Amino acid sequence: MIIDGKKIAGEIKEQLAEQFSGRSAVLAVVLVGEDPASIKFVERKKKFGEEIGVEVRVLEYENDISEEDLVEEVQKLADNDQIGGLIIQLPLPKHIDTGRILNLVSANKDVDALTADASVDSPVVEAIMEILDRGGIDLHNKKIVVVGQGQLVGRPVAIRLAQEGFDVEVASTTTGDLKKLTLSADVIISGVGKPGLITPDMVRNGVVLVDAGTSEQASKLAGDIDPACADKASLFTPVPGGVGPLVVAMLFKNLAKLS
Repeated sequence: MIIDGKKIAGEIKEQLAEQFSGRSAVLAVVLVGEDPASIKFVERKKKFGEEIGVEVRVLEYENDISEEDLVEEVQKLADNDQIGGLIIQLPLPKHIDTGRILNLVSANKDVDALTADASVDSPVVEAIMEILDRGGIDLHNKKIVVVGQGQLVGRPVAIRLAQEGFDVEVASTTTGDLKKLTLSADVIISGVGKPGLITPDMVRNGVVLVDAGTSEQASKLAGDIDPACADKASLFTPVPGGVGPLVVAMLFKNLAKLS
């Protein structure tokens, strides 16, 4: 089964358009630098917002902006009562303390659920759970491998699955024998951002493959999981068009809850 994330997101979009009808809602997005994948993801958010009646303000900053200057800019946005949601597009440049910047976003504006006191669920986690639910995937008695330990995908996904009592193991690109681990998995969820990291010889027949890793390869968006793996999978999410559109939809669901 190949998951059509755009179709599912379209259904959610119609519901959100009704919820935002007659309301004034503003989502601000802070974009630092020129990471191609980040730029395309922000473009999706802006387009989605326009289609449901939400104003999306994209604030762009040079890659070499100082941490103190970025703190000042984000604080202004955080204090602006007109803004209902605030997103810090990750990754930030290495010289910026990501945690410090994220913590400037108050819980009532944190649509990405990246702060410690977030009052909504992670849109990435919600997107993945929606896909698994629609695909009829029962995670009980399944070995789940989450590849990646980042704060956008790997960490929140692993925490959610563990909290719900599922058998989950987390791996990274430095894991000694990643292939051995993935071959033992019934479900693989990847969010590393390394094109083609997982190849067909690394997965077994009937595996569930959820690709939440996005990066650029040859001027196109690519996922962590080689598309050829789809032939062996019982469920597969392509990149682009799989998890990504749903993450955007879930962001705006969170905005609807907070604003």
